[in-house]
Amino acid sequence: MKLVTYIESEADLDQFLKAKKPGLDYELILGCDALSRYSKTTIDELLTLVNLAVKDNLPVVLEWDALYQEERFQKAKMIIDHLPLHDFKAIRVQDPGAVHYIRTQFPWMKMQVILENGNHNLEGLKKWQEYLGEQCERLILSNELSKEMLKDYAGELKTPIEIQGFGRILLFYSPRLLLSPLEKEEMKKTYIEASGSSEESPHTGFPLIENQHGTFMFNVKDLSLLDHLKEIEEMKIHHVRVDLRFDHGFENYLNSMIDLFSGEIAEISPEVKKLHPRPLIKGFYNINKTDVLFTKLKNKRTQRQDQNYVGEIVDVERDQQLALLIKTEAFKEGVASSVFMITPEGKEKTLTLPWVKLSTGEEIKSAGKNDLVLIPYINGVTVKTQVYTKART
Repeated sequence: MKLVTYIESEADLDQFLKAKKPGLDYELILGCDALSRYSKTTIDELLTLVNLAVKDNLPVVLEWDALYQEERFQKAKMIIDHLPLHDFKAIRVQDPGAVHYIRTQFPWMKMQVILENGNHNLEGLKKWQEYLGEQCERLILSNELSKEMLKDYAGELKTPIEIQGFGRILLFYSPRLLLSPLEKEEMKKTYIEASGSSEESPHTGFPLIENQHGTFMFNVKDLSLLDHLKEIEEMKIHHVRVDLRFDHGFENYLNSMIDLFSGEIAEISPEVKKLHPRPLIKGFYNINKTDVLFTKLKNKRTQRQDQNYVGEIVDVERDQQLALLIKTEAFKEGVASSVFMITPEGKEKTLTLPWVKLSTGEEIKSAGKNDLVLIPYINGVTVKTQVYTKART
């Protein structure tokens, strides 16, 4: 299994080389703020990193994953033209215009095509493979594909596949600068990081970034498939990307990641989960099991909506609270002292309600249809769990 990760500075590179173990198969992604969506590295710093990589014969690839309108795209092409492209083993590109430019102007250069934001079907992936031919070194697929789909695609495609194994999950992107107008003081910032919350749900803590490429919003939970590396490799997917650019990830987790990918440990250290500032999830990896979902749809226990029906769990914040969307008038006269639940798997739970709150934290004594309320957390309850005032007798 090849570890694919980012290097943003000389300090990062020095730390990586000191931590690197014999036998580790790896690839380093280098970028700069003008070409890469999240990079803070300047062009001069990128050139320094390239020189160091050449000196040590390191496998480095150039990242050009930013999306541009025409004027800025022309400027980006000028930067590409002046970089020492022969010192990179490949270039990572996302914009179709960038793909076409490299294909026509640098036909000798291998490309790793970033298809995370589209091309979720096999026909589209095969078209990229056909269009680029031997120049296509790798297809970088979306984290929204399930395990079954990844396995099928890896078996059908001739081009090697890469998936994200650890890092943030992008939810929203706009080329507009949406955070700058919120600054109370006049300041010229080229890179703003913030945290957002939703007015329509209990979700808080969405990581936000604004830079010259626009505004990015990420999930409140981060992706981790590190417990499935053996399974992923058995699917003939041999490139897994670990993004340590945020939350001091490089200094906190690099050694553990190298130990894992070099085979010195069989599973990631629990310290990674403890140190990480947000919960880690598997995303879409274990879902889209169509047969199982249809079985759940036919399960009358999970579809029960009689006179005792209250509503549905729409969000779970582990060890904290559950978000309940009330679909009846069951709580109109007053909230119940306890509720009965049936999970999508048919598991039954009874939960005492010492409190019921609004998303603002205010405790309430009653609630009407279509209200969204918070109730205490109970283990084993997932989204789509149905809630009742009592069990059917």
